[in-house]
This record gives sequence, C-alpha cells and structure tokens, in this order.
Amino acid sequence: MTGTALALFLLLQVATAARPGVVMGQLQTREGAPAAAIRISALPAPPPNILPSDGQNYYATTAPAGTTLTDAQGRYRLANLAPGRYLIIASVFGYPTFYPATTSADRATVVTVGAEAPVAGIDFTVLMPPGGRVSGHVDSPPAGGVQEKAVLSGVALGELLESPIGADGNFTFGHLPTGAYLLSLFPAPPGMPSRAFRVEQADVRLDIARPTLRMVTGRVVVQNGPLPYGWLGFLTDKSYETAHINADGTFRTQLQPARHEVELAGMPGGYRLASVRLGTQDVSQGVTVGTADISGLVITIAPPAGLPKLRGKVTGVPPRHLSRATARLNFLRSHQGRIAFEYRRYPRSRRPSWSSHGKTLTSRSAPPHADGA
Repeated sequence: MTGTALALFLLLQVATAARPGVVMGQLQTREGAPAAAIRISALPAPPPNILPSDGQNYYATTAPAGTTLTDAQGRYRLANLAPGRYLIIASVFGYPTFYPATTSADRATVVTVGAEAPVAGIDFTVLMPPGGRVSGHVDSPPAGGVQEKAVLSGVALGELLESPIGADGNFTFGHLPTGAYLLSLFPAPPGMPSRAFRVEQADVRLDIARPTLRMVTGRVVVQNGPLPYGWLGFLTDKSYETAHINADGTFRTQLQPARHEVELAGMPGGYRLASVRLGTQDVSQGVTVGTADISGLVITIAPPAGLPKLRGKVTGVPPRHLSRATARLNFLRSHQGRIAFEYRRYPRSRRPSWSSHGKTLTSRSAPPHADGA
C-alpha cells in the first residue's frame, strides 16, 4: 500500500512539473486602440543580475520559446511555455517593444512563468517604428478583374510586404521604419515601373496613375534561314516589356506612350537585329508609341554566319499524302558540334505521321542555296 501511494505521489509530481505555462495580455497602440496582427514572442530571459547587453559570455540569445499574433482586439495568448523567466516582446517590422514599454532589452521587466496558473494581465503599448504611415490609391482597376497587390520592399524590412488593393483602389501598410522603399504592383502592369519613395516622420500617401497602353503588332522575318524561338524586348529608361514571337513570326504587345528600343531576347547565339521598319520609316533607333495603336511593325533578324543547311527526302509515302505535309525539326541538344534531333512529317489531314527519332548529324557549314533549301 505504501509503495502504491509513493508511486502516485511521484506521478503527480512529474505531471505538475510537465504542465506548460501560459502568458496572456492585450496590446494597444499609442492612441489606445487595439494593436491587431502584431507578433508577440516569449524570449528566455538571462539569469538574475545579468543583462542582455553583457554579451555572449553571460547570456546567449536563443530562439523564442513561443510566438503568436494578437487578435482584432489586440489580445494574445502564449501557451506551452516551460516554467521560467521570460522577456515578452511585440515586434513590428523588426522593431521590438519589450514589456512593459521599452525598446531596450536591458530595461525590460522579466515575467516569471509557473505551472500553477496562467500569467495574465501582461498588457502593454507597442512602440511603433519611428516613421510615418504609408498608404495609397491606384486610379483605375486592372483589366480582366485581376486581384492586384501593392508590394513594398526596402532595406529597413526583413521581407517583402504585401497589401491587397481594394475595389476602391486604396491600399495601406501602416507605420514603417524611416528609410528608402520601392512600391510595385503585382501582377506588374505593362509600362509601370516601381515607385521609389522615402519614409520620414510624417505619413506618406502614394497616388498611382496607371499608364494608358497602346497595342503594338507586327511580324518578325529572318533574312535567310529559319525563325528561331524567342522574344522581343521593348526597352525604355524606366521599363522593359516583352513580346512572344509566334511560330508564323507575328507578335503583339501593349506598351505605354514612350520611345522604346527593340532588342532580341531568348534566341540562340549569333542572331542579331538587322532592322526595324514601320512602313517606309526606319525605326531601328527606337519605336515611338504615342496616342494611337501601332500595326505593321516589321522586325528583320540576321541569322548567324554560315548557318548549316539540312536537306532530306521522304520515301515510301504516296505522293498524294505528301502534297499537304510539312517537315518539322525539333532541336534537342548540342554537344561538341553534333546535333541530336527528331524529324517528323505531319500531314495536315487526319492521316498517320511518320517519324525518325534520335538522328545524329555532324554540323557543317554550307553556302545557302538560291531556293532556300
């Protein structure tokens, strides 16, 4: 009987020792309003008579023992804390506020957590970063009903900040540390670069005007040789927009009014821009987009010198099946001057196709033929 009682006593002792502690409280702003969605952490405190500033020889900073976010009323609850001494911290964009109301860990009040009952009433005021609040407005909604976000980056931030743009075009980030920032929209509208600004003590409002876009269409031709897969780039001193080149050489894109330089992108080495023409006008030095759409832009590409030619012949197929067939060459890889490819004949009608895979040829330079074969 005595052994049973002793065992129960020891079991109760272990259960009591293992019971986690809880810290509860409420956070408010300097104006007395609830501070919602603020990160609250419990950091193990140094031993008595030791300050955090005494250094690693006396106090080694560790990861928080618990972390949570305040709710809409500013309330928080840190649970599952081992009994011990803690510093309670509210963090806003890397700026800490230590309980009861200080930005210095040396002046913080240590909260002792036990297993007997929750520690309640740890209420304090968050000290916001020494900078103004940032908000803004986008003058018009995006095309196609896309849900846009305002994205903020800056040296004073440890991560990108996002704020949804409401149906009325408004967005807000609240208080931010002083410093330089870049504001962007995501998805990025064509012709809208990031907006640079600074945050000081006063609030900042950013009014964003969405640029008026013009449709630009045209085609890409190659002087002598096949049209490679790739893109076109349209460059200004503030923006860079791309246009995919379709298999038939056509392209279309939307550009803001400005002078755009044209460049090639994503093409194999050796291809270069030969000319850019709009009707009879040479616009190789830049395409000026104004108040109207542009169509009929012709971009000519020069292929690499000595581009090898590939000739072949399909046999064993009735001529009537070849009259509407096309030949297609799919590039797979290149290594030490050898080209591995697959060669296919695709009738446009619903007839079987013939293919030969993995053929390997040695690449040789050959002068172009007059018929382009």
